[in-house]
Amino acid sequence: MNEVRLQIENLESFIDRSMEMAKRLDAGERTSGDSHISFETMEGLLKVLTPNRWVLLRTLRGRGPSSIRALARDLDRDYRGVHADVAMLVEAGLVERDRKGAVSVPWSRITAEMALDAAA
Repeated sequence: MNEVRLQIENLESFIDRSMEMAKRLDAGERTSGDSHISFETMEGLLKVLTPNRWVLLRTLRGRGPSSIRALARDLDRDYRGVHADVAMLVEAGLVERDRKGAVSVPWSRITAEMALDAAA
């Protein structure tokens, strides 16, 4: 299973985690292969993962690599809106674009992890 974990994490914590990973890599240790995407706030995560974008992710994962036009047709949405949503999801790391311009979801599972004190 190819999984990405979404989490709320401040910049200091992100840097600390990244430095620990760099030390392990320098020591020759293999990484766990876990993928993480961090957001500074819950509001930031929810700005990226809107209900429409969640439907887009599920639809794209089910259909496989696709053009934005075909995806918009499947979603019964206008091209410009789908294009803007895909651009945001590509920037966030949840969607990939290949050399020919087709987009796809590389993840079979997306897990959101948050603590109530981090979400405040």
